[in-house]
Amino acid sequence: MQKETIQPELFDLSFTMESRASVWDVIYDGFDQEVILVSKFTGREPKAVNTLYRFGYLISERYKDCEVAPKRSGIEIRKSLPEDDSELIGQWTTLMKSVREEMTSLIPGPQ
Repeated sequence: MQKETIQPELFDLSFTMESRASVWDVIYDGFDQEVILVSKFTGREPKAVNTLYRFGYLISERYKDCEVAPKRSGIEIRKSLPEDDSELIGQWTTLMKSVREEMTSLIPGPQ
C-alpha cells in the first residue's frame, strides 16, 4: 500500500484591521468608521514566496481598490471599507482563505 503524501501548509494567512478614525471620531460618530482590512500572506519556502510575489503583482494590476505591498517573506494586501461592516469583513476573510487554498493547489507537492 502506497503511503499518501500530505503537503505541508505552504502559506500562512493572517488578518488585522486598522482604522484612520481617532478616538474622538469614535466618541462623537460611533464605531461605523472607515476600516482597513489587512491580509498578510507569508511563505514558508522560497518557491512559495515567489508565488506570492507573482500573485501580488497580478492583484495590483487588476484590482485598483486594493493596495499590495511586497514583504520579506510574502505580501500584504490592504483593502479599505467605508464602514466597519461585519458581513463585508466575513466575505473578505472567506475570499482570502479561498485564495490561499488555490495558490497552494498550484504548487506541486513533493514527489
